[in-house]
Order: sequence, then C-alpha cells, then structure tokens
Amino acid sequence: MLIAILFWFLCLSACAYALVLGGWEGRWTTLVVLLAALGTMAVNRWTSAYQYETFWASTNMMVLFIDAATFFAMFVIAGVSDRWWPIWVAAFQLNSVVAHFATMIDPVFSALVYQGYEGLWAIPLLLVMVLGIYRDRMWTARYGLA
Repeated sequence: MLIAILFWFLCLSACAYALVLGGWEGRWTTLVVLLAALGTMAVNRWTSAYQYETFWASTNMMVLFIDAATFFAMFVIAGVSDRWWPIWVAAFQLNSVVAHFATMIDPVFSALVYQGYEGLWAIPLLLVMVLGIYRDRMWTARYGLA
C-alpha cells in the first residue's frame, strides 16, 4: 500500500509539473501517463478479482495492450517534439512493453518478478520527464534557444 501511495504522489507531482511547465509535450505526456496509470489500475482491480491466482502467472494481455498503446502515444509525441526528454520517456515505456515478452518466452517466469519488472519503469519515466522539462527550461532561459 505504501508503494502505491508513493507512486501516486510522484505521478501526480510529476504530471502537475509537466502540465504547468512542460509545454505541449508535457500536457500530452501527462494525459497519456494518467490514462495509462488509471487504465492499468482498473484492469488490475477487475482482473485480480476474478483471476487472482493466475493474474500475473502468465502474460497479462490487457496490461500489455495498455502499455503498447502508451508506448505508441509516447513514440508519436517524441517523433513530433523537438525536445530530447520525450525520447527517453518513450524508451522507458518500451522497457515496460518488453517486460511482457519475458513471460511469452519463458512461461514459468516468476509472477512476482514479472509484476515488479513491468511496473519498475514508471518511476524513471516520471523522473526523466521532470528532469527533462527542467533542463529544457534552464537551457531556454540561459541561451534564449528552444
């Protein structure tokens, strides 16, 4: 429970920062991150209520779909943006997508490791988003360039 509280504190703080100071990239990334987090939370609650024993024991296709759609949206944002941080954010999201393939390759992959590794990349994603926006703002203020 404490991990969930810390995640949501970091997520909402990072998204508020990106929403206010991140330009159009920050606003769209905030929308994507919040939709993905809420969608994953809803799927986890719904699925675990019915399939608790097998929920993370094999590839979770609904969470894989959410992660893949999130990666695609972040990839589009990174492709259109002239900032560097959306590329890193998309790369961290790609790690979450790749984590699902471990259970496809090895069906006896540990459910606990799968769940932890799949969600692990959200924290650096949020930190890089905040750091990237901060660095872009400092660069613009210092050099007058975008």
